[in-house]
Amino acid sequence: MAIKPFQTSYFGKYKEIVWAVALFLLFDLAVLMLNFYISFQISSDAMAINLAGRQRMLSQRMTKELFIATQDAAQGEIKLSSFVDLRKTVTLFDGTLTAFEHGGSVPGGDGKRVALSAVASPESLALVTEAKAVWLPLKNAIAPFMSDDTQASLPLMSIPLENAMRAARERNIRLLTLMNELTTQLESAARAKADRLRFVQTMGIVLALLNFVFILFKFIARLRATDRKVEVAQKETADILGTVKEGLFLLDPDFRFGTQYSASLAAILGGEITPGSDFRELLRQMLAPDVFPTTVDYINLLFGDRVKESLVLELNPLKAIEVMVPHHDGSSARRFLTLQFNRVTHGRNVAYLLVTVSDVTDQVLLERELAAEKKKSKVEVAVLLDLLKVDAPTLNHFLNTTEKTLLDINEQLRSVKGGQQDYRFLIASVFRQIHNLKGDAATLGLSPFEDLAHQFETLLARLRDKGTVTGEDLLAVPLPLDELFERVAVVRDLSGRLAGYHDAFAQKSGSASLVDDLTLLAQRIAADHGKEVQVSADLGPLEDLPAPAQADIKSVVVQLLRNAIVHGIEPAGERVAQEKSPIGSIYIALKPATEGDYELHLRDDGRGLIPRRIKAALVESGRYTAVQLDDYDDKQIIMKIFDPGFSTAGQADRDAGHGIGMDVVKQKLLRLGAHLRIKTRENQYTQFSVRFAVQS
Repeated sequence: MAIKPFQTSYFGKYKEIVWAVALFLLFDLAVLMLNFYISFQISSDAMAINLAGRQRMLSQRMTKELFIATQDAAQGEIKLSSFVDLRKTVTLFDGTLTAFEHGGSVPGGDGKRVALSAVASPESLALVTEAKAVWLPLKNAIAPFMSDDTQASLPLMSIPLENAMRAARERNIRLLTLMNELTTQLESAARAKADRLRFVQTMGIVLALLNFVFILFKFIARLRATDRKVEVAQKETADILGTVKEGLFLLDPDFRFGTQYSASLAAILGGEITPGSDFRELLRQMLAPDVFPTTVDYINLLFGDRVKESLVLELNPLKAIEVMVPHHDGSSARRFLTLQFNRVTHGRNVAYLLVTVSDVTDQVLLERELAAEKKKSKVEVAVLLDLLKVDAPTLNHFLNTTEKTLLDINEQLRSVKGGQQDYRFLIASVFRQIHNLKGDAATLGLSPFEDLAHQFETLLARLRDKGTVTGEDLLAVPLPLDELFERVAVVRDLSGRLAGYHDAFAQKSGSASLVDDLTLLAQRIAADHGKEVQVSADLGPLEDLPAPAQADIKSVVVQLLRNAIVHGIEPAGERVAQEKSPIGSIYIALKPATEGDYELHLRDDGRGLIPRRIKAALVESGRYTAVQLDDYDDKQIIMKIFDPGFSTAGQADRDAGHGIGMDVVKQKLLRLGAHLRIKTRENQYTQFSVRFAVQS
């Protein structure tokens, strides 16, 4: 979502101001350049004035030095030092005069060479030309003394000195006058330039002030027009925010509330909203601890510019979240809110998120009611279909056994004593009973009972894995227990209605029915795990066993069958890679042994029980350390699969993962007084052999 400006171009909107500012900058630049140029000229003129003044001094110095040399000669003594100073003075005067005429580099007042420009005005040039003409004869008269090898002898120097002194007397006054006039002329030119500079600066300031007044006038007029538009827009925004039923507000990248939000927001959230307050504090109060960091990460993701908004909409964790909204009287009400986030961009950057808060309580409750009704109808249909597959005696036996189990669990809950050990013993006992019930339901294909039992197991697994179990934790157990009681009542009612029409109730019984049920169960488990399996079973002697023994053997067979398919049989692709048939094979047999004993065998051609994998799973579960397990041999490691709560499954589902199936097998075998032998070979087979005696 991008914010649209009032005009498509800011240049068009503020055209007069932009042109005025541009003209102001251009004019200032021109004045600045002119100031710089004139200032440079004034600086050059000041240097020329100084050098012209120096020329006056040099003309007097030459005359003085010639006079001294002449006096020395009259006394019969000539000093070479006088000629050294004279040569320096003459050279400096002649070079400077030439530079005034043609321009050039001359020594400055500090001895450093400076660039001197030729005089520009005709008056100054005329003075320099005349000075040059006056200077040339004097220069020629002094020429004999300009060489470093001048011989300082009186006969040789007397006449040239007299000539030079005569020329100096004749021309010194005129040279001094000309240099004075040149200095005056240069000073006059410099003053004229300074006047021009002041004029330019004054005009520049006046024009700048006029331009500033124009810009200020235009800017104020534009601000007034903009303010009127803003007032209209603010009124429209206030009308919208005061009317909409949803909560609307802007959220900045620092998770701060914006200054504008809808009037209904406070009522929806159950409290006043403070602009600039931290939205995370509100989220922390509203959300569960495990949802809060996910929500913060999601909002940060929206503020980034690397992810398209449309791609992350479905990741929003704040859809129909349950919150407790406080009331003014101190009470609170359960509400369901949905928070939707949309980006507000400035250019390519995400400036804000527009957050829409909707109260979807009525919608959620209605959807839940519809879902509950659908679920109830689905369950009734599923039960009805399952009843068509089960004969009446078997179903009645299952219902009676289930009801007895549930009553027993209920009694255990009522009579449990306080204490951590008692609570854990109760959970373990209920876990085994429910897992056994789930196995019986799965064997008969009664999926509604199997699903409820699996949900019950999930609850029990959480309680079992908690560090500390309290009496309050056990308050969650009666709810699934009641659902199972209700399911038993529903099935009894439906079976009673179908009793007069269901011919299949009396068609199958005994071991044949159990084999069919086991086959269907195996196919269902295999399909759920993406595998294929074929079951062959011979359970004929099962009907000769007492009812309690039959029930225990059925439970053992169901648990071992489930374990073989989930953990033993490989997926078809893996089996083909090992040059096996893509369809796994499971063989189940119950046979009489000597002296009234029986033997139960269950064999699969899967991956086998692999001690190193079991050992790794034991270490990963935290039950043992690698050092502790180093003292166990392979047989002892394999027997650890019967430990309560231990499973090698990656995740729990209705067929495996809770670590209770093999614990049930162990408990049943203990009740039968049976002996267990396990044979296995990696990637070839696993066979469980159970030998037990029948008590008559």
